[in-house]
Amino acid sequence: MPPLSSALKARRPLVLSRYRGQWVCPSCLTQSRRLHAGTLKTPSQSPISPPPAGQPRSVRSEGKSSGKESGNSKWEVTVGLEIHAQLNAPRKLFSYAATSFNAPPNSRVAPFDASIPGIQPKLNIPTIVPAIRAAVAFDCRINRRSSFDRKHYFYKDQPNGYQITQFYHPFASDGKIILNELDGLGPSEVIEIGIKQVQMEQDTAKSIFQPSTEDTPARTLVDLNRAGSALVEIITTPSLKSSKHAAACLKKIQSILKASTAAIDGMEKGGVRCDVNVSIQEKGLPGLGRRVEIKNLNSVKAVQESIEAEIKRQIAVRESGGEIEGETRGWDAVKGESKKLRSKEGEVDYRYKPDAELPPLIIEESLVNHIKSTLPPLPDQILRELMNEPFALTLKDARTMVDLDDGARVDYYKAIYKDLSTRQDFKPGSKHLGKLIGNWTLHELGGRLAATFIAWLDNPVTAAQMADLLFNLQNGMVTAGNAKRALDHLVTFNDSNIRVTELIQEYDLATRPTEGEDDEGLIKLATHIISEYPEKAEQVRSGKKPNLKNFFIGNLMKATGGKVDVQTCKKVIEKMFSA
Repeated sequence: MPPLSSALKARRPLVLSRYRGQWVCPSCLTQSRRLHAGTLKTPSQSPISPPPAGQPRSVRSEGKSSGKESGNSKWEVTVGLEIHAQLNAPRKLFSYAATSFNAPPNSRVAPFDASIPGIQPKLNIPTIVPAIRAAVAFDCRINRRSSFDRKHYFYKDQPNGYQITQFYHPFASDGKIILNELDGLGPSEVIEIGIKQVQMEQDTAKSIFQPSTEDTPARTLVDLNRAGSALVEIITTPSLKSSKHAAACLKKIQSILKASTAAIDGMEKGGVRCDVNVSIQEKGLPGLGRRVEIKNLNSVKAVQESIEAEIKRQIAVRESGGEIEGETRGWDAVKGESKKLRSKEGEVDYRYKPDAELPPLIIEESLVNHIKSTLPPLPDQILRELMNEPFALTLKDARTMVDLDDGARVDYYKAIYKDLSTRQDFKPGSKHLGKLIGNWTLHELGGRLAATFIAWLDNPVTAAQMADLLFNLQNGMVTAGNAKRALDHLVTFNDSNIRVTELIQEYDLATRPTEGEDDEGLIKLATHIISEYPEKAEQVRSGKKPNLKNFFIGNLMKATGGKVDVQTCKKVIEKMFSA
């Protein structure tokens, strides 16, 4: 067997080229042609698997934060994030096995995933494309040449005894994220967070703990479905100065990963996991304090709370004369505290070395340019579009629209706006059309779906139906109250073929024609209602409680069955009390 140095020199670089709309390498060209010809069978694609339960990683971020955690001006806080996201790839990183989310245990396993002796890794080209999309979205430099390394450690969820990653030469580096008012910061507050590097690596297997029973002792089972799935690791520089900014940064990274389609599932579905590195140092002193890593945080709330608790813990230790130990800690969300897992590993502990079985990866500039030109709009672009004319949504509504359901509501909202804005006989009235549609999409329809436990993916009301409903509302054919009743019917019936106009007629929801405040029928109704509540009426006339007019307006609307709009009812009541 040749020495490692000879094996490394003998490796040929892997160069990506364009072939029939796909990026392939020369060695894969024959296989690709067979795939197009239908002569090569591959396992069926399955959903993406969840992220690993956790594994040790080295901390390579260095530097100093530019600020301090609020509440203690004596100490400067340094926070860095390591985010691990499951890539949107149909197959694993170095084997032909399909990735999976809920397939039967150990049913998506290739020989390499199970560490069968003699099986070598082979890079799956499609996994590189979503990884590059993520790096481009973070404004990273895509390195033409990168390579893979082995990170050695032994644990039951790592069959090979090592993890293939990109420690020395990652495929992307020197990116950044800008936090601003769109991320919940102050109007004039802008923070730039550096992205030190973005690298690809393998996922681990899934450990399943089974408690003891009468027949069997407690044991841990291993499901290899997840082993070898493609991850992307995003390492920030330690330029975060507070738990608030760390939480905002994590939220933005998640939203960018989703918007760029680099990763499908976020933290709420287990597709993203975060480790945080926290240190404190007295103001004015050079360098950083000793870093402590908190592993396997699975929510933004956990990240923020664990950082705040760790800062308090470190300050208490330092102010009592103690020293901070470099260690890895786990977070207990129930107790609101962390506990030591092990002393901090370093590069020496992991025995990093280049992988002799994988050639260097050469990424052509044409691939990067293609991905840049086809990158979907990112969250900041979408937010600003929704906040500007013609939509003019508030920041709160725009952010809700973007964050919910992976942006599916944005497409729904725009479809309604396009429909209504092109109708020549549409009367938008005094209300801003963009805000009106936003209110009905987010609050009226969204509230009804949430109350009936219907996911947005199963939304029974089509954009065309909602456009028809708002058309009838704004053109005065139905009042706001009866429009909401019509929406209730649309959600309940779950039929895309129902016409809104027919629904209004069938349930007698159409607006009743009136002569305004001079309508004799309305005046009779108002007179009867006022006579039923003489004490309230007297309080209105005497000026003690003028707001009680709203009570009479509401009752008048109910008496008409919601068929007379609120403005007309208001004018009638005002006229009655001013007479």
